[in-house]
This record gives sequence, C-alpha cells and structure tokens, in this order.
Amino acid sequence: MPEIYTVSSLEKVLLHKKPKTEKKGQMLKNQTFSFQVAYKYSRFANDIRIEIDSPIKELITYRQVEYVPCTSVNLWEGDGFCFSDESFVCPDVLRPTKNGLLKSRACAYASVWFTVKGDLPVGKHKIKITLYAQWCEPLSAEYTLEVLDAELKEQELIYTNWFHYDSISNYYKLPIWSNKYNIIMYDFIEKAVAHGVNMLLIPMFTPPLDTRVGGERKTAQLIDVYKNNGTYSFDFDRLISFMKKVQSMGIKYFEMSHLFTQWGAKCAPKVVATVDGKRKKILGWENGATSPEYSEFLDALLPKLRQRLIDEELYEKCRFHLSDEPNENCIEEYKKAHALFRKSMPDAFITDALSHYEFYKDGLVDVAVSSIKAIDVFLENKVENLFAYYCCAESGDYLSNRYMSYTSLRNRVIGVQLYLNKIKGFLQWGYNFYNTALSDEAIDPYLITDGGGAFQSGDAFIVYPGENGAYDSIRHEVFYDGLQDMRLLYALEDKIGREAVEKMLQKYGFKKGFRVYPHDEKTFMRAIAEAQKILASK
Repeated sequence: MPEIYTVSSLEKVLLHKKPKTEKKGQMLKNQTFSFQVAYKYSRFANDIRIEIDSPIKELITYRQVEYVPCTSVNLWEGDGFCFSDESFVCPDVLRPTKNGLLKSRACAYASVWFTVKGDLPVGKHKIKITLYAQWCEPLSAEYTLEVLDAELKEQELIYTNWFHYDSISNYYKLPIWSNKYNIIMYDFIEKAVAHGVNMLLIPMFTPPLDTRVGGERKTAQLIDVYKNNGTYSFDFDRLISFMKKVQSMGIKYFEMSHLFTQWGAKCAPKVVATVDGKRKKILGWENGATSPEYSEFLDALLPKLRQRLIDEELYEKCRFHLSDEPNENCIEEYKKAHALFRKSMPDAFITDALSHYEFYKDGLVDVAVSSIKAIDVFLENKVENLFAYYCCAESGDYLSNRYMSYTSLRNRVIGVQLYLNKIKGFLQWGYNFYNTALSDEAIDPYLITDGGGAFQSGDAFIVYPGENGAYDSIRHEVFYDGLQDMRLLYALEDKIGREAVEKMLQKYGFKKGFRVYPHDEKTFMRAIAEAQKILASK
C-alpha cells in the first residue's frame, strides 16, 4: 500500500522504518525553514511528478534525499546518545531534481527535503504536497506552516568551515585556478555563505593541514613568489583579487593559511616559487620553522604582505594562523614561530585551534579557538572573544557534533550552546575534505564517508561534489538551523534581557557548557517555539 507522510527536519528517514509524522511548523519572517515528505511505493516508480498547492508555493523549493554509507560510528568514546551505534545507510545528500521529477525505491521509503525561504507573509499557510506516479493513485499530504511577526537577528558569530581547494581539483580532475575549476569552487563558497560561513581559509600557500610528514597536497597557492639572484620578490595581485571576490560574495573575515606545519609549528609549509626563471618548490618539510632559509623568506614576505593588505583595507579583517592544534609538548617551538612572525606582524590577529590554555595565558594567541571538549578552563577564566571548534575528537559526554551517526538534534543544539556560552566564533575543519587521513589518497565522498576509516563518518565534509558545484547535505541544513536558533536567542535577548532568556532555557534542561541539554526533539522544539512566540508577542 503506498504511503506518504510529512516529517520533521530533525528526522532521518530510513529505508525500512516508518518515519514519525509532523504536520505543522513555526518560523519567523526572515528564517529559512525545512521539513520533509517521506513516501513509499510497492514498486519502483521513476519520474514522479510533484505538485505543491499553497499560497506561498513560489517560496518553496525541494531536493531529493539520497543515501550514503555511514561506516564509522563511535570510533572513540560513546555515550549512548546516537542515531545509530552500528554502521547503516544514512540519508544525507540533498540532490537537486532533474526537471523537478522524483524517484522512489521499491518497497522502501524515500524522502524529499523542502525549504521555505523568502519574503514570507505573517499567518498560517497550508501546504499540500501531491505525488503523481505512473500506475499509482496520487499520494497527498498536508503541512501547516505558521509565520510569526518577528525576525532573527543578523548573525554576529564569526563562522569558518575549512575549505579544501585540492579536493575540488582532485574530484573534478581540473587544474586549480582554471576557469572551470573557479566556476565550481565559487559555487562551493556560495553554498557555504548561504549557510552562515563568513570567514574563509585563504591559501596564501598550500595549507599545511592533514598532510603526512614528508608528503604533499596539490599546490594551492595565491601568492606568486620570485627569487632572482638570491633576492625575493612577491606578486599579491591574485591573492587580493580572490579576497575581494569572496568578500563580494559575503565573506567578511579572512583566515590566512597556516605559516607553520600542523601539530607543533616544526616546519615550513610548501612554498612554490619561480627561481631564476624556473618554477619549483623552495620550502617544505625539509626546512625547520625557524631555519635560516625560512626566516629569510618570512622576513622578506611579511612586511610587504602586511602593507599590501593595509593598502587594500583588508588587514583588519585578516586572522593569521601559525600552527593548527599545537599541544603542550611543542610550546617552545610555537614560541619561536610566534617570535619570528611578530617581528614583522606586530599588530596582526593570531588565532589558532588549540586545547591548552597555556598558549592563551602566555599571550601566544590573540583569539583562542578551543575544542568544546577542553573549553571549560577557557570559560572559567572568562577568556575574551573566545571561539569554539569541534572535529573528530569531540565525541562522548553528549558533546554536539555533525557525525552521520548522531541524531540531527545533537547537530542542531550547537546554536543554543554558542549563545549560552557567549562564544564569538566557531570553526570546523572539514567543509569539503575528500581525502583519506593525512591526504594519502583522494576519495569519492559518496562511497567513503570516513576518510578511509580514520574519522567518524561525516566529520570530514558537509557538502558533496555535484555536477557543477556543491550539493548540500541534511547535516548542513540542520547545522544552519542551529545558527538560526542562536540568532533567535540574541534577538530575544534584545527584547527581554539575557537573564530572562537563560532562565527560559534552563526550564527546558539547558545548562551552560556543552554537555547538558534536552535529549528529546519535542522538548528542544518547545524551547525554540516559546522563544519565537515571546519574540513575536506585542
């Protein structure tokens, strides 16, 4: 018997499990809202035509939900609060339909992701969805969406999701910075901006991230370096052009790629130059962080780079990285790298992802980016302008993350937590990392979702490579819902004060920190609904 249901955006529709029905939702005027329709036929049906009957149908778009293997779950610490603790086929890819037509799976559920966005009129709006398939009676379901007379506050959080330029080149088999590559790359960036990203990792040189010692990732370098008769010169035109292009797309801050290698600032990044007319690699793993050859290079580069960025009125929006995730065993190396950088960049913002408070206490970073697993000491010491991040290590203790094996609620809750802890920025390392661990091989993210077994499935990327650009994922949309929750709470704070907002959240089981929050969707959504209604009340 054919079936059809309207379903919450927090539900993951499995192939062979009847989904829970949700028939209504609530949003603010400038919000982006999502819901799903799940359906099942007793036989395969192709070219399913979809009809939307609603006074707001021009503001509704839809995409087919597709499945990928979630192979790695609970690799480290488990706490029982997961969507699944075993490998499963995960609904995640949001693929645009061809000619608006859907597909089904014989005797299994399929689903469609609906997005409502635009200049929405206040009031309740009926949305009727009807599916027409050959040899089948039409299937219809109704959803009621209420639009409240209030708006989210503009996002003030600085949010970056590291962009991997080589992954696009590898997947599409295109040279980096070629015309076709750039078209696809800018679509990936556009999708990131549409989901709250407002700071972008800028490859001054190939970012020394997730690379095996002695290994290399494909060159992605925007600063042109020349060395003639032993003297360095630089052309920053491509760098500035790129920064201004993405700025016009909505990027407000620039993460300048790391100037020293990951996990300790021990070596130079890969730098390619034209030396006496021949292009070659001149710096890399073989050059120590404070070696004479790299010190000479930085002494020549940094003053000129600083001045050009100032001239272009970009410098104040730049955040400079030294080394990603330094630990307590390499603080002395980091101090030396810091001193070398500060010699030429005395007033630059240094920001690095780290889990050890000593780096901030000793004045080695201006903006601390702490793992949510290690953030308590930063919160206790009331660190100003604190950023948070999570990656593959943030599991257990009910910590939020966007792993495929986690519930969508556990993904979305980060927004409320960012608000409660007054976090100023958020970082995640894998917007589109389509490599195995340490970038030994490129992978197909539709087939390998765990970096070849190194990470929890979903940790390394949140968008998929589509025909001519990025395809979003359910996890991408749900994370953005979390950012909208944060903006809602800041808008509510402007109306009733922070103390009242925090008291309301406590009533539903939220506490400061990143570990305590309601674990059921209904309680969570009641808190969001109450915040919306208070904000919309006169």
